[in-house]
Amino acid sequence: MQKYINRTAITLYLNLLIGLIHVLHEFEILNFIPDTYYFIIPVSFLLTLIVWNGLLILDKNK
Repeated sequence: MQKYINRTAITLYLNLLIGLIHVLHEFEILNFIPDTYYFIIPVSFLLTLIVWNGLLILDKNK
C-alpha cells in the first residue's frame, strides 16, 4: 500500500486530475474556471509533470 501513497504517486495523481480538468474544459463539459485564469491549468500540468519526472529520477537513484 505504501507504493500508492508516496510523494511520486501523489504527484502523478495530481497531474492526472489537472489533465482531466483540462480535457473536460476543452470539451466544454466543465467550466468552473474563468477563461481569464485558464492559462494556469496547462502551466500547472507541465509543472507537475516536471516534478513527477524529477521525483521518479530521485527514487530510481536511491
